[in-house]
Amino acid sequence: MATTRRSILNDPRARFAIAVLTEVITPGFEFAMLLADPVFWGVGVPRGDGHPVMLIPGLFANDRYLTPLADWLHRMGYRMIWSGLPVDPGFSPRAIARINESLEREHRESGTRISIIGHSMGGALARAAALRNPNAVRHVITLGSPLFFGAEQALSRSVAMTAIHTPKDRIVRHPHALARDTHAENIEVSGSHIGLAINAEVYRHIGAALSSCRA
Repeated sequence: MATTRRSILNDPRARFAIAVLTEVITPGFEFAMLLADPVFWGVGVPRGDGHPVMLIPGLFANDRYLTPLADWLHRMGYRMIWSGLPVDPGFSPRAIARINESLEREHRESGTRISIIGHSMGGALARAAALRNPNAVRHVITLGSPLFFGAEQALSRSVAMTAIHTPKDRIVRHPHALARDTHAENIEVSGSHIGLAINAEVYRHIGAALSSCRA
């Protein structure tokens, strides 16, 4: 029995299957904990200043699973906007251009800089968009994002950068979700990769980060 267990754990395909199963099951518990946490109802969270906050989903995902975060941002006093991506296609010039179109339009119409929150690959796209359009972006907040994409280019110091990551991440493993920009803040939380979008501890850090960066 022990030999069988060791052989399974030594099989890369088995380890991957276990990781995926864990990532599917764990977020359900995290969402239940979020709903029971006072932070989800705004307790102890600084009120927003009404500036626009863009959300970008993870790889091959659409906006639907980010609805709890979007609703929470609205309750906290921010104006939530979507990226314009029907589905996150991955890291590509076309996806970055599409996001920048939305950023430029919102910046032009609102007259204020936008914060961007990206989950997983969405965070890498958020940082890439800010690299190309720093005048329109106030703050980039990434949640378990593979920040080695475009890491050779330094983000403007006029754009705040917060990278939230978990050591339990089985998708974007440590240290790949750490921001390397010299002015960035890296924040470690507990939880799963998928669950970073519905994690009470993450919401507390998002609230603090957004309120600490003013236009």
